[in-house]
Amino acid sequence: MLNCWNLSSREPTYNNKTTLSTMSMQLFPLLLCLTYLASHKAELCEDYGVDDEKEYVSEGQPVYITCPLNYAQMKNDFNVTWYINGSQTQVSADTQSRIHQNENLIKFLPARLDDTEYYACVLRNSTYCIRQLKKLEVFKNDEGLCYNKDIMFSPEEFTSLSKTINCPYLDDYVDVKNAKIKWFKECQPLDISSDKYFALKNSLTIENVTQQDEGNYTCEVSFQYNATEFTISRATKLSTRVLPLISAPVITYPKNNIFNVQLGSYLSLTCEVLYSGGVVDLVWSYNDTMIDDYYTDSRVVMEYPHYARLPDRHRIATRNLNFSEIKEEDYNRKFFCEVYSPVNPKAYVILKPPDTNLQGFLIAFFVVLVFVIIISIIAIKIFKVDIVLLYRSSCFVQRSIQDGKIYDAYIMFPNMCLLYNMDMFVLKLLPEVLERQCGYRLFIFGRDELPGEAVADFIDEAISQSRRLVIVLGNTSSENRLENDFEQQIAMYDALIRNKIKVILIELEKITDYTNMPESIKYIKQKQGVIRWKGQFTESSLSPKTNFWKNVRYLMPPTQGVYSQDCDHITSEHV
Repeated sequence: MLNCWNLSSREPTYNNKTTLSTMSMQLFPLLLCLTYLASHKAELCEDYGVDDEKEYVSEGQPVYITCPLNYAQMKNDFNVTWYINGSQTQVSADTQSRIHQNENLIKFLPARLDDTEYYACVLRNSTYCIRQLKKLEVFKNDEGLCYNKDIMFSPEEFTSLSKTINCPYLDDYVDVKNAKIKWFKECQPLDISSDKYFALKNSLTIENVTQQDEGNYTCEVSFQYNATEFTISRATKLSTRVLPLISAPVITYPKNNIFNVQLGSYLSLTCEVLYSGGVVDLVWSYNDTMIDDYYTDSRVVMEYPHYARLPDRHRIATRNLNFSEIKEEDYNRKFFCEVYSPVNPKAYVILKPPDTNLQGFLIAFFVVLVFVIIISIIAIKIFKVDIVLLYRSSCFVQRSIQDGKIYDAYIMFPNMCLLYNMDMFVLKLLPEVLERQCGYRLFIFGRDELPGEAVADFIDEAISQSRRLVIVLGNTSSENRLENDFEQQIAMYDALIRNKIKVILIELEKITDYTNMPESIKYIKQKQGVIRWKGQFTESSLSPKTNFWKNVRYLMPPTQGVYSQDCDHITSEHV
Protein backbone atom coordinates (compact mmCIF):
# COMPACT_ATOMS: atom_id res chain seq x y z
CA MET A 1 0.00 0.00 0.00
CA LEU A 2 1.39 3.40 -0.93
CA ASN A 3 2.52 5.43 2.09
CA CYS A 4 1.12 8.78 1.03
CA TRP A 5 1.39 10.43 4.40
CA ASN A 6 5.16 9.99 4.64
CA LEU A 7 5.60 11.35 1.14
CA SER A 8 3.39 14.36 1.62
CA SER A 9 5.04 15.30 4.92
CA ARG A 10 8.46 15.73 3.40
CA GLU A 11 9.46 19.28 2.51
CA PRO A 12 11.89 19.37 -0.41
CA THR A 13 14.93 21.66 -0.10
CA TYR A 14 16.66 23.12 -3.09
CA ASN A 15 20.00 24.71 -3.68
CA ASN A 16 21.66 26.18 -6.64
CA LYS A 17 22.63 22.71 -7.92
CA THR A 18 19.05 21.38 -8.00
CA THR A 19 17.98 20.63 -11.54
CA LEU A 20 14.54 20.46 -13.09
CA SER A 21 15.00 16.71 -13.50
CA THR A 22 15.64 16.26 -9.80
CA MET A 23 12.53 18.25 -8.93
CA SER A 24 10.42 16.12 -11.26
CA MET A 25 11.69 12.93 -9.65
CA GLN A 26 10.70 14.22 -6.21
CA LEU A 27 7.27 15.45 -7.24
CA PHE A 28 6.25 12.32 -9.16
CA PRO A 29 5.56 10.13 -6.06
CA LEU A 30 3.62 12.96 -4.50
CA LEU A 31 1.41 13.34 -7.58
CA LEU A 32 0.90 9.57 -7.66
CA CYS A 33 -0.13 9.64 -3.99
CA LEU A 34 -2.61 12.48 -4.49
CA THR A 35 -4.19 10.55 -7.37
CA TYR A 36 -4.57 7.49 -5.14
CA LEU A 37 -6.14 9.51 -2.32
CA ALA A 38 -8.62 11.16 -4.66
CA SER A 39 -9.77 7.82 -6.03
CA HIS A 40 -9.91 6.29 -2.55
CA LYS A 41 -11.94 9.19 -1.17
CA ALA A 42 -14.32 8.98 -4.06
CA GLU A 43 -15.27 5.43 -3.10
CA LEU A 44 -18.59 5.42 -1.26
CA CYS A 45 -19.75 2.37 0.68
CA GLU A 46 -23.25 1.67 1.93
CA ASP A 47 -22.98 1.84 5.72
CA TYR A 48 -24.72 -0.94 7.69
CA GLY A 49 -23.89 0.69 11.05
CA VAL A 50 -22.67 -1.31 14.05
CA ASP A 51 -23.29 -5.02 14.56
CA ASP A 52 -25.52 -5.68 17.57
CA GLU A 53 -23.25 -8.41 18.97
CA LYS A 54 -19.88 -7.53 20.50
CA GLU A 55 -16.85 -9.78 20.78
CA TYR A 56 -15.39 -10.20 24.28
CA VAL A 57 -11.98 -11.65 25.14
CA SER A 58 -9.76 -11.73 28.20
CA GLU A 59 -6.44 -9.92 27.95
CA GLY A 60 -3.67 -12.19 26.65
CA GLN A 61 -6.00 -14.69 24.96
CA PRO A 62 -6.55 -15.17 21.22
CA VAL A 63 -9.77 -14.11 19.53
CA TYR A 64 -11.13 -14.30 15.99
CA ILE A 65 -13.64 -11.74 14.76
CA THR A 66 -15.93 -12.87 11.96
CA CYS A 67 -17.17 -10.33 9.43
CA PRO A 68 -20.84 -9.61 10.26
CA LEU A 69 -21.55 -9.35 6.49
CA ASN A 70 -20.83 -13.03 5.82
CA TYR A 71 -24.27 -13.62 4.29
CA ALA A 72 -23.59 -10.94 1.67
CA GLN A 73 -20.24 -12.49 0.86
CA MET A 74 -21.90 -15.85 0.22
CA LYS A 75 -24.51 -14.39 -2.15
CA ASN A 76 -22.22 -12.10 -4.15
CA ASP A 77 -18.71 -12.06 -5.48
CA PHE A 78 -17.24 -9.79 -2.81
CA ASN A 79 -13.72 -9.25 -1.55
CA VAL A 80 -13.39 -8.81 2.25
CA THR A 81 -11.14 -6.10 3.71
CA TRP A 82 -10.81 -5.14 7.36
CA TYR A 83 -9.95 -1.63 8.60
CA ILE A 84 -9.39 -0.13 12.02
CA ASN A 85 -12.30 2.25 12.49
CA GLY A 86 -11.55 5.95 12.18
CA SER A 87 -8.64 5.43 9.80
CA GLN A 88 -7.83 4.08 6.37
CA THR A 89 -5.36 1.61 7.87
CA GLN A 90 -5.99 -1.81 6.39
CA VAL A 91 -5.44 -4.79 8.67
CA SER A 92 -2.30 -6.67 7.68
CA ALA A 93 -2.55 -9.94 5.78
CA ASP A 94 0.80 -11.17 7.16
CA THR A 95 0.03 -14.29 9.20
CA GLN A 96 3.12 -13.65 11.35
CA SER A 97 1.68 -10.35 12.53
CA ARG A 98 -0.06 -10.29 15.94
CA ILE A 99 -3.17 -8.79 14.31
CA HIS A 100 -3.84 -9.96 10.79
CA GLN A 101 -6.65 -10.83 8.39
CA ASN A 102 -7.21 -14.41 7.34
CA GLU A 103 -9.97 -14.73 4.74
CA ASN A 104 -12.96 -13.00 6.33
CA LEU A 105 -11.57 -13.09 9.90
CA ILE A 106 -9.41 -10.75 11.97
CA LYS A 107 -7.15 -12.75 14.26
CA PHE A 108 -5.67 -11.31 17.44
CA LEU A 109 -2.84 -13.52 18.74
CA PRO A 110 -3.15 -12.55 21.50
CA ALA A 111 -5.47 -9.61 22.26
CA ARG A 112 -4.33 -6.62 24.29
CA LEU A 113 -6.31 -4.03 26.22
CA ASP A 114 -5.54 -1.32 23.67
CA ASP A 115 -7.14 -3.49 20.96
CA THR A 116 -10.57 -2.48 22.30
CA GLU A 117 -11.93 -0.72 19.22
CA TYR A 118 -14.45 -0.75 16.40
CA TYR A 119 -13.27 -2.66 13.33
CA ALA A 120 -14.78 -2.07 9.91
CA CYS A 121 -15.51 -5.00 7.58
CA VAL A 122 -15.74 -3.75 3.98
CA LEU A 123 -17.06 -5.93 1.15
CA ARG A 124 -16.40 -4.82 -2.44
CA ASN A 125 -16.99 -6.04 -5.94
CA SER A 126 -16.68 -4.26 -9.25
CA THR A 127 -19.92 -2.28 -8.82
CA TYR A 128 -20.82 -2.23 -5.15
CA CYS A 129 -19.38 -1.67 -1.66
CA ILE A 130 -20.87 -2.28 1.80
CA ARG A 131 -19.45 -1.63 5.26
CA GLN A 132 -20.30 -2.64 8.86
CA LEU A 133 -18.56 -2.15 12.22
CA LYS A 134 -17.81 -4.82 14.79
CA LYS A 135 -16.85 -3.93 18.39
CA LEU A 136 -14.10 -5.81 20.24
CA GLU A 137 -13.98 -5.51 24.04
CA VAL A 138 -10.74 -6.70 25.69
CA PHE A 139 -11.15 -6.99 29.45
CA LYS A 140 -8.96 -7.75 32.45
CA ASN A 141 -9.84 -10.53 34.85
CA ASP A 142 -10.72 -9.50 38.38
CA GLU A 143 -7.71 -9.31 40.65
CA GLY A 144 -6.74 -12.75 41.91
CA LEU A 145 -9.40 -14.50 39.78
CA CYS A 146 -9.47 -16.28 36.42
CA TYR A 147 -12.59 -14.44 35.22
CA ASN A 148 -14.32 -11.06 35.21
CA LYS A 149 -17.61 -11.08 37.13
CA ASP A 150 -19.13 -8.49 34.82
CA ILE A 151 -18.53 -10.52 31.64
CA MET A 152 -19.82 -14.07 32.01
CA PHE A 153 -22.07 -16.53 30.21
CA SER A 154 -25.41 -17.59 31.69
CA PRO A 155 -26.66 -21.18 31.43
CA GLU A 156 -30.11 -22.10 30.17
CA GLU A 157 -32.95 -22.67 32.61
CA PHE A 158 -33.26 -25.93 34.56
CA THR A 159 -35.10 -28.80 32.97
CA SER A 160 -34.22 -31.54 35.49
CA LEU A 161 -32.19 -32.21 38.60
CA SER A 162 -28.98 -32.14 36.54
CA LYS A 163 -27.43 -29.09 34.91
CA THR A 164 -25.20 -28.81 31.85
CA ILE A 165 -22.73 -25.97 31.34
CA ASN A 166 -21.14 -25.41 27.93
CA CYS A 167 -17.73 -24.03 26.98
CA PRO A 168 -18.93 -22.04 23.97
CA TYR A 169 -17.36 -20.62 20.81
CA LEU A 170 -14.41 -23.01 20.48
CA ASP A 171 -15.04 -24.36 16.97
CA ASP A 172 -12.90 -21.71 15.23
CA TYR A 173 -9.91 -22.50 17.44
CA VAL A 174 -9.79 -26.23 18.25
CA ASP A 175 -11.36 -29.54 17.32
CA VAL A 176 -13.98 -29.78 20.05
CA LYS A 177 -14.24 -33.57 19.81
CA ASN A 178 -10.56 -34.11 20.59
CA ALA A 179 -9.78 -31.03 22.69
CA LYS A 180 -8.69 -31.47 26.28
CA ILE A 181 -10.81 -29.03 28.27
CA LYS A 182 -10.07 -28.28 31.92
CA TRP A 183 -12.89 -27.21 34.28
CA PHE A 184 -12.62 -24.97 37.34
CA LYS A 185 -15.00 -23.68 39.99
CA GLU A 186 -14.02 -20.37 41.54
CA CYS A 187 -10.67 -20.83 39.74
CA GLN A 188 -10.03 -24.14 41.57
CA PRO A 189 -9.74 -27.41 39.52
CA LEU A 190 -12.78 -29.70 39.53
CA ASP A 191 -12.46 -33.44 40.11
CA ILE A 192 -14.04 -34.58 36.85
CA SER A 193 -13.56 -38.23 37.86
CA SER A 194 -16.18 -38.00 40.63
CA ASP A 195 -19.81 -39.06 40.16
CA LYS A 196 -20.89 -35.45 40.63
CA TYR A 197 -19.52 -34.26 37.27
CA PHE A 198 -19.56 -35.63 33.76
CA ALA A 199 -17.47 -33.95 31.02
CA LEU A 200 -18.15 -34.62 27.33
CA LYS A 201 -16.62 -32.62 24.45
CA ASN A 202 -17.14 -28.95 25.42
CA SER A 203 -19.83 -29.46 28.10
CA LEU A 204 -19.91 -30.21 31.83
CA THR A 205 -22.94 -31.88 33.44
CA ILE A 206 -23.56 -31.48 37.17
CA GLU A 207 -25.72 -34.20 38.74
CA ASN A 208 -28.23 -33.60 41.56
CA VAL A 209 -27.80 -29.85 41.56
CA THR A 210 -28.12 -28.19 44.98
CA GLN A 211 -27.54 -24.69 46.27
CA GLN A 212 -23.92 -25.65 47.07
CA ASP A 213 -23.30 -26.02 43.33
CA GLU A 214 -23.89 -22.32 42.73
CA GLY A 215 -20.83 -20.39 41.64
CA ASN A 216 -18.60 -19.34 38.77
CA TYR A 217 -17.33 -22.10 36.47
CA THR A 218 -14.42 -21.62 34.07
CA CYS A 219 -13.28 -23.84 31.19
CA GLU A 220 -9.77 -23.69 29.68
CA VAL A 221 -8.31 -25.23 26.52
CA SER A 222 -4.85 -24.99 24.96
CA PHE A 223 -4.53 -23.70 21.41
CA GLN A 224 -1.55 -23.51 19.05
CA TYR A 225 -1.06 -21.08 16.20
CA ASN A 226 2.16 -20.51 14.26
CA ALA A 227 4.01 -22.73 16.72
CA THR A 228 2.88 -20.54 19.63
CA GLU A 229 0.67 -21.92 22.37
CA PHE A 230 -2.22 -19.87 23.71
CA THR A 231 -4.91 -20.48 26.35
CA ILE A 232 -8.61 -19.88 25.75
CA SER A 233 -11.04 -19.58 28.68
CA ARG A 234 -14.76 -19.07 29.11
CA ALA A 235 -16.57 -18.26 32.38
CA THR A 236 -20.19 -19.14 33.27
CA LYS A 237 -22.21 -18.18 36.33
CA LEU A 238 -24.50 -20.89 37.70
CA SER A 239 -27.43 -20.00 39.98
CA THR A 240 -29.86 -22.49 41.50
CA ARG A 241 -32.32 -19.94 42.80
CA VAL A 242 -35.61 -20.60 40.98
CA LEU A 243 -38.93 -18.99 41.85
CA PRO A 244 -41.71 -21.40 42.74
CA LEU A 245 -44.45 -21.85 40.19
CA ILE A 246 -47.64 -19.89 40.72
CA SER A 247 -50.72 -22.05 40.89
CA ALA A 248 -53.11 -19.28 39.78
CA PRO A 249 -52.78 -16.02 37.79
CA VAL A 250 -51.87 -12.99 39.88
CA ILE A 251 -52.50 -9.38 38.88
CA THR A 252 -49.26 -7.56 39.62
CA TYR A 253 -50.60 -4.21 38.38
CA PRO A 254 -52.82 -2.34 39.10
CA LYS A 255 -53.35 -2.75 42.83
CA ASN A 256 -56.60 -0.80 43.24
CA ASN A 257 -54.82 2.47 42.48
CA ILE A 258 -56.14 6.03 42.34
CA PHE A 259 -54.72 8.19 39.52
CA ASN A 260 -54.83 11.99 39.49
CA VAL A 261 -55.05 12.97 35.84
CA GLN A 262 -55.53 16.32 34.13
CA LEU A 263 -58.73 16.98 32.21
CA GLY A 264 -58.17 16.67 28.45
CA SER A 265 -54.84 14.81 28.78
CA TYR A 266 -53.79 11.45 27.33
CA LEU A 267 -53.64 8.41 29.64
CA SER A 268 -52.57 4.79 29.21
CA LEU A 269 -53.46 2.18 31.88
CA THR A 270 -51.61 -1.13 31.90
CA CYS A 271 -52.94 -4.39 33.28
CA GLU A 272 -50.16 -6.89 34.09
CA VAL A 273 -50.76 -10.55 35.02
CA LEU A 274 -48.22 -13.15 36.13
CA TYR A 275 -49.05 -16.83 35.54
CA SER A 276 -47.28 -20.19 35.23
CA GLY A 277 -48.84 -21.90 32.25
CA GLY A 278 -51.84 -22.43 30.07
CA VAL A 279 -53.74 -19.63 28.40
CA VAL A 280 -55.10 -16.57 30.17
CA ASP A 281 -57.29 -13.80 28.85
CA LEU A 282 -57.50 -10.40 30.49
CA VAL A 283 -59.88 -7.56 29.75
CA TRP A 284 -60.69 -4.04 30.93
CA SER A 285 -64.25 -3.44 32.03
CA TYR A 286 -66.57 -0.93 33.67
CA ASN A 287 -69.76 -1.94 35.51
CA ASP A 288 -69.31 -5.56 34.34
CA THR A 289 -69.27 -4.37 30.74
CA MET A 290 -66.26 -4.62 28.45
CA ILE A 291 -64.75 -1.27 27.60
CA ASP A 292 -65.29 -1.81 23.87
CA ASP A 293 -69.03 -2.19 24.52
CA TYR A 294 -69.27 0.72 26.97
CA TYR A 295 -67.32 3.31 24.97
CA THR A 296 -68.59 3.16 21.43
CA ASP A 297 -66.31 5.93 20.10
CA SER A 298 -62.56 5.69 19.55
CA ARG A 299 -61.67 7.93 22.50
CA VAL A 300 -61.13 4.91 24.77
CA VAL A 301 -59.40 1.92 23.15
CA MET A 302 -58.36 -1.42 24.64
CA GLU A 303 -55.24 -2.79 22.92
CA TYR A 304 -54.59 -6.42 22.08
CA PRO A 305 -52.92 -8.42 24.88
CA HIS A 306 -49.19 -9.12 24.83
CA TYR A 307 -47.57 -12.28 26.19
CA ALA A 308 -43.97 -12.91 27.21
CA ARG A 309 -41.98 -15.71 28.82
CA LEU A 310 -39.74 -15.06 31.81
CA PRO A 311 -36.45 -16.89 32.55
CA ASP A 312 -37.96 -18.55 35.65
CA ARG A 313 -40.60 -20.43 33.54
CA HIS A 314 -43.29 -17.94 34.46
CA ARG A 315 -45.22 -16.00 31.88
CA ILE A 316 -46.49 -12.45 31.87
CA ALA A 317 -49.48 -10.98 30.07
CA THR A 318 -50.19 -7.24 29.63
CA ARG A 319 -53.05 -5.27 28.13
CA ASN A 320 -53.29 -1.48 27.85
CA LEU A 321 -56.35 0.75 28.09
CA ASN A 322 -55.73 4.07 26.29
CA PHE A 323 -57.65 7.33 26.76
CA SER A 324 -56.91 9.79 23.97
CA GLU A 325 -58.62 12.52 26.03
CA ILE A 326 -59.80 12.48 29.63
CA LYS A 327 -63.32 13.87 30.12
CA GLU A 328 -65.36 14.72 33.20
CA GLU A 329 -67.38 11.51 32.83
CA ASP A 330 -64.21 9.42 33.41
CA TYR A 331 -63.64 10.78 36.90
CA ASN A 332 -64.54 8.74 40.01
CA ARG A 333 -65.20 5.57 37.98
CA LYS A 334 -63.68 2.16 38.70
CA PHE A 335 -62.04 0.64 35.62
CA PHE A 336 -61.45 -3.06 36.32
CA CYS A 337 -58.70 -5.30 35.01
CA GLU A 338 -60.14 -8.82 35.06
CA VAL A 339 -58.52 -12.17 34.27
CA TYR A 340 -60.72 -14.91 32.83
CA SER A 341 -59.69 -17.97 34.84
CA PRO A 342 -61.23 -20.24 37.51
CA VAL A 343 -59.96 -17.85 40.20
CA ASN A 344 -61.05 -14.74 38.26
CA PRO A 345 -58.84 -12.08 39.98
CA LYS A 346 -59.80 -8.42 39.54
CA ALA A 347 -58.20 -5.06 40.32
CA TYR A 348 -59.34 -1.53 39.57
CA VAL A 349 -58.13 1.98 38.83
CA ILE A 350 -60.04 5.15 39.86
CA LEU A 351 -59.42 8.37 37.95
CA LYS A 352 -59.64 11.65 39.86
CA PRO A 353 -58.92 15.27 38.95
CA PRO A 354 -55.52 16.49 40.14
CA ASP A 355 -55.24 18.16 43.51
CA THR A 356 -55.16 21.93 43.49
CA ASN A 357 -51.58 22.99 43.11
CA LEU A 358 -50.95 25.90 45.44
CA GLN A 359 -47.30 26.18 44.56
CA GLY A 360 -47.85 28.69 41.77
CA PHE A 361 -50.25 30.72 43.89
CA LEU A 362 -47.86 30.80 46.85
CA ILE A 363 -44.94 31.82 44.68
CA ALA A 364 -46.99 34.63 43.12
CA PHE A 365 -48.28 35.68 46.55
CA PHE A 366 -44.81 35.94 48.08
CA VAL A 367 -43.43 37.72 45.01
CA VAL A 368 -46.24 40.28 45.24
CA LEU A 369 -45.75 40.52 49.01
CA VAL A 370 -42.02 41.22 48.63
CA PHE A 371 -42.79 43.74 45.89
CA VAL A 372 -45.36 45.49 48.10
CA ILE A 373 -42.93 45.57 51.05
CA ILE A 374 -40.19 47.08 48.90
CA ILE A 375 -42.56 49.67 47.42
CA SER A 376 -43.86 50.43 50.93
CA ILE A 377 -40.36 50.95 52.30
CA ILE A 378 -39.49 53.24 49.40
CA ALA A 379 -42.77 55.14 49.77
CA ILE A 380 -42.30 55.52 53.54
CA LYS A 381 -38.78 56.79 53.01
CA ILE A 382 -39.92 59.32 50.38
CA PHE A 383 -43.17 60.40 52.04
CA LYS A 384 -42.14 59.90 55.66
CA VAL A 385 -42.76 63.56 56.58
CA ASP A 386 -46.20 63.67 54.92
CA ILE A 387 -47.22 60.38 56.53
CA VAL A 388 -46.29 61.56 60.03
CA LEU A 389 -48.08 64.88 59.59
CA LEU A 390 -51.15 63.13 58.23
CA TYR A 391 -51.17 60.78 61.19
CA ARG A 392 -50.89 63.72 63.63
CA SER A 393 -53.92 65.36 62.02
CA SER A 394 -56.00 62.18 62.39
CA CYS A 395 -58.35 61.40 65.22
CA PHE A 396 -56.01 58.70 66.57
CA VAL A 397 -53.57 61.18 68.09
CA GLN A 398 -54.15 62.60 71.57
CA ARG A 399 -53.53 66.31 71.18
CA SER A 400 -53.09 67.14 74.83
CA ILE A 401 -49.53 66.44 76.05
CA GLN A 402 -49.27 66.25 79.84
CA ASP A 403 -45.58 67.08 80.31
CA GLY A 404 -45.94 70.34 82.30
CA LYS A 405 -44.21 72.44 79.64
CA ILE A 406 -45.57 75.76 78.38
CA TYR A 407 -43.86 76.30 75.04
CA ASP A 408 -43.58 74.05 71.99
CA ALA A 409 -40.27 75.61 70.95
CA TYR A 410 -37.66 78.08 72.14
CA ILE A 411 -36.38 80.13 69.19
CA MET A 412 -32.69 81.00 69.47
CA PHE A 413 -30.87 83.23 66.98
CA PRO A 414 -27.91 85.63 67.03
CA ASN A 415 -29.87 88.67 68.19
CA MET A 416 -26.75 90.73 68.80
CA CYS A 417 -26.35 90.99 65.05
CA LEU A 418 -29.11 93.01 63.44
CA LEU A 419 -29.92 91.38 60.09
CA TYR A 420 -33.02 92.16 58.11
CA ASN A 421 -33.49 88.58 56.85
CA MET A 422 -32.97 87.16 60.31
CA ASP A 423 -35.48 89.53 61.91
CA MET A 424 -38.03 88.91 59.13
CA PHE A 425 -37.76 85.18 59.50
CA VAL A 426 -37.73 84.98 63.30
CA LEU A 427 -40.11 87.77 64.21
CA LYS A 428 -42.58 87.51 61.33
CA LEU A 429 -42.50 84.19 59.44
CA LEU A 430 -42.07 81.84 62.36
CA PRO A 431 -44.93 83.37 64.42
CA GLU A 432 -47.18 83.67 61.35
CA VAL A 433 -46.86 80.04 60.26
CA LEU A 434 -46.13 78.09 63.41
CA GLU A 435 -48.20 80.11 65.89
CA ARG A 436 -51.10 81.58 64.00
CA GLN A 437 -51.66 78.92 61.32
CA CYS A 438 -50.47 75.75 63.05
CA GLY A 439 -51.25 76.51 66.67
CA TYR A 440 -47.76 76.17 68.16
CA ARG A 441 -46.66 78.29 71.10
CA LEU A 442 -43.17 79.78 70.66
CA PHE A 443 -40.83 81.67 72.96
CA ILE A 444 -38.73 84.23 71.06
CA PHE A 445 -36.09 86.08 73.01
CA GLY A 446 -36.49 89.79 72.47
CA ARG A 447 -40.21 89.45 72.12
CA ASP A 448 -41.47 87.40 75.03
CA GLU A 449 -39.09 88.16 77.95
CA LEU A 450 -40.34 90.37 80.81
CA PRO A 451 -38.52 93.62 81.60
CA GLY A 452 -36.50 93.73 84.75
CA GLU A 453 -35.88 89.97 85.08
CA ALA A 454 -32.39 88.53 85.25
CA VAL A 455 -31.56 87.40 81.74
CA ALA A 456 -29.77 84.22 82.72
CA ASP A 457 -32.51 83.01 85.02
CA PHE A 458 -35.24 83.98 82.60
CA ILE A 459 -33.63 82.19 79.61
CA ASP A 460 -32.89 79.08 81.64
CA GLU A 461 -36.51 78.96 82.83
CA ALA A 462 -37.92 79.53 79.30
CA ILE A 463 -35.74 76.80 77.78
CA SER A 464 -36.67 74.30 80.49
CA GLN A 465 -40.36 75.04 79.76
CA SER A 466 -39.92 74.33 75.99
CA ARG A 467 -40.27 71.04 74.12
CA ARG A 468 -37.89 71.95 71.29
CA LEU A 469 -34.91 74.26 70.77
CA VAL A 470 -34.92 75.90 67.34
CA ILE A 471 -31.54 77.45 66.40
CA VAL A 472 -31.63 79.77 63.40
CA LEU A 473 -28.23 80.30 61.71
CA GLY A 474 -27.59 83.29 59.46
CA ASN A 475 -24.63 84.19 57.27
CA THR A 476 -21.01 83.81 58.28
CA SER A 477 -20.86 87.27 59.86
CA SER A 478 -23.01 86.03 62.72
CA GLU A 479 -21.00 82.92 63.50
CA ASN A 480 -18.63 84.64 65.91
CA ARG A 481 -21.58 86.14 67.79
CA LEU A 482 -22.87 82.64 68.56
CA GLU A 483 -19.66 81.63 70.26
CA ASN A 484 -20.08 84.21 73.04
CA ASP A 485 -23.88 84.36 73.10
CA PHE A 486 -24.94 83.71 76.70
CA GLU A 487 -28.37 82.54 75.58
CA GLN A 488 -26.76 79.97 73.26
CA GLN A 489 -24.50 78.65 75.99
CA ILE A 490 -27.45 77.97 78.30
CA ALA A 491 -29.43 76.28 75.51
CA MET A 492 -26.56 74.02 74.48
CA TYR A 493 -25.98 72.99 78.05
CA ASP A 494 -29.64 72.20 78.54
CA ALA A 495 -29.97 70.31 75.21
CA LEU A 496 -26.70 68.40 75.11
CA ILE A 497 -25.61 67.97 78.73
CA ARG A 498 -28.91 67.43 80.48
CA ASN A 499 -30.51 65.96 77.33
CA LYS A 500 -33.95 67.39 78.11
CA ILE A 501 -34.74 69.07 74.82
CA LYS A 502 -34.43 68.23 71.13
CA VAL A 503 -32.69 70.70 68.81
CA ILE A 504 -33.78 71.84 65.30
CA LEU A 505 -31.14 73.62 63.17
CA ILE A 506 -32.37 76.02 60.47
CA GLU A 507 -30.08 77.71 57.91
CA LEU A 508 -31.37 80.92 56.34
CA GLU A 509 -28.76 80.47 53.63
CA LYS A 510 -26.37 77.68 52.72
CA ILE A 511 -23.40 77.57 55.07
CA THR A 512 -20.55 75.60 53.55
CA ASP A 513 -17.93 76.18 56.25
CA TYR A 514 -18.68 75.31 59.88
CA THR A 515 -15.08 75.77 61.00
CA ASN A 516 -15.80 78.79 63.19
CA MET A 517 -19.07 77.41 64.52
CA PRO A 518 -19.28 76.27 68.15
CA GLU A 519 -18.57 72.60 68.74
CA SER A 520 -22.14 72.06 69.93
CA ILE A 521 -23.51 73.32 66.57
CA LYS A 522 -21.11 71.10 64.66
CA TYR A 523 -22.21 68.12 66.76
CA ILE A 524 -25.91 68.75 66.16
CA LYS A 525 -25.43 69.21 62.41
CA GLN A 526 -23.42 65.99 62.15
CA LYS A 527 -25.96 64.05 64.21
CA GLN A 528 -29.27 65.12 62.62
CA GLY A 529 -28.55 67.60 59.81
CA VAL A 530 -30.15 70.98 59.14
CA ILE A 531 -33.28 72.41 57.47
CA ARG A 532 -32.40 75.03 54.89
CA TRP A 533 -34.69 77.96 54.06
CA LYS A 534 -34.87 78.30 50.25
CA GLY A 535 -37.85 80.60 49.92
CA GLN A 536 -38.39 84.28 49.45
CA PHE A 537 -40.20 86.56 51.87
CA THR A 538 -43.45 86.53 49.90
CA GLU A 539 -47.05 85.49 50.48
CA SER A 540 -46.38 81.97 49.21
CA SER A 541 -43.62 81.49 51.77
CA LEU A 542 -46.22 81.86 54.53
CA SER A 543 -48.00 78.66 53.45
CA PRO A 544 -47.43 75.66 55.77
CA LYS A 545 -47.94 73.40 52.72
CA THR A 546 -44.38 73.91 51.49
CA ASN A 547 -41.68 71.33 52.08
CA PHE A 548 -39.70 73.63 54.37
CA TRP A 549 -42.55 74.14 56.83
CA LYS A 550 -43.55 70.48 56.65
CA ASN A 551 -39.99 69.47 57.60
CA VAL A 552 -40.05 71.94 60.51
CA ARG A 553 -43.44 70.66 61.69
CA TYR A 554 -42.18 67.04 61.35
CA LEU A 555 -39.42 67.79 63.89
CA MET A 556 -41.75 69.81 66.11
CA PRO A 557 -43.98 68.03 68.66
CA PRO A 558 -47.63 67.38 67.77
CA THR A 559 -49.59 70.65 67.98
CA GLN A 560 -52.03 71.12 70.84
CA GLY A 561 -53.67 74.49 70.13
CA VAL A 562 -56.29 75.67 67.67
CA TYR A 563 -54.93 75.91 64.15
CA SER A 564 -55.99 76.31 60.56
CA GLN A 565 -57.06 73.15 58.72
CA ASP A 566 -54.62 74.05 55.95
CA CYS A 567 -51.68 73.43 58.27
CA ASP A 568 -52.12 69.65 58.16
CA HIS A 569 -53.30 69.36 54.57
CA ILE A 570 -50.82 67.05 52.82
CA THR A 571 -49.54 68.47 49.57
CA SER A 572 -46.61 67.98 47.24
CA GLU A 573 -45.92 71.68 46.64
CA HIS A 574 -42.33 72.86 46.94
CA VAL A 575 -40.94 76.25 47.85
